[in-house]
Amino acid sequence: MMRLVLFAALISLLSISCRNVQHLARVDNVNMVTGAETHPYEDEDMLALILPYRKAMDSTMGEVIGFTAEEIRRSQPDGPLNRMVADIIHNTAEASVDRPVSFAVQNYFGLRIDALPEGQLTLGLIYELMPFDNYLVVLRISGTTVKEFADLIASLGGWPVSHGIEFGIEEDRAVDIMINGKPLNLSESYTLATNDYLANGGDNAFFLTEYQQHNTGILIRDALINYIVDSTAEGNNIGEDISGQRIYLRD
Repeated sequence: MMRLVLFAALISLLSISCRNVQHLARVDNVNMVTGAETHPYEDEDMLALILPYRKAMDSTMGEVIGFTAEEIRRSQPDGPLNRMVADIIHNTAEASVDRPVSFAVQNYFGLRIDALPEGQLTLGLIYELMPFDNYLVVLRISGTTVKEFADLIASLGGWPVSHGIEFGIEEDRAVDIMINGKPLNLSESYTLATNDYLANGGDNAFFLTEYQQHNTGILIRDALINYIVDSTAEGNNIGEDISGQRIYLRD
């Protein structure tokens, strides 16, 4: 019996070894433009299938969750939308980890629209502002890394930063860095709140990857939504409490 099994295994092995093996030699890409010209007729059955889901989605995304008294715009090196988003990250992080956070940073192009308009804020608008599922993380970093981070931000024209950090930009470098009213101490450690994209080295923030992350499990988009809903419930317009420039151009 054993000889039979060995013989069968040998035949199987020989058949595999003699088989032609095909290897992927080339991949060709073909770009195809689709639209009304190429697909002039709508698929009525498909439209009927997705219509209930589309109505539910439109209803959800059209929900008004807050109001602004005036337009809130992002800009570089600093702007009201920059400050609002970064402050929400900062305050949400502090509440989550239950300890002081030195400052917060959000990458500029992580904000995907230029402004929140005056008037109604819908849930869908916040999804447009922050469409990515980025999580809020907290890291304990050195003063030297704070300087590296500030220099990166300065070289890219300025990013959203929270209260707790201020600096000037001179020749694409950060100068006069202040942390909570005191000059940056390269020998100290500071608590940073940011998104997991940056913490994992995105946008050339590779120096953050050496630090252990505390992932709060909170999506930054959800932090914004919660802030807007809570502020509205308290009778406040969104953006009323964002003031004080944090990043400035040094003459």
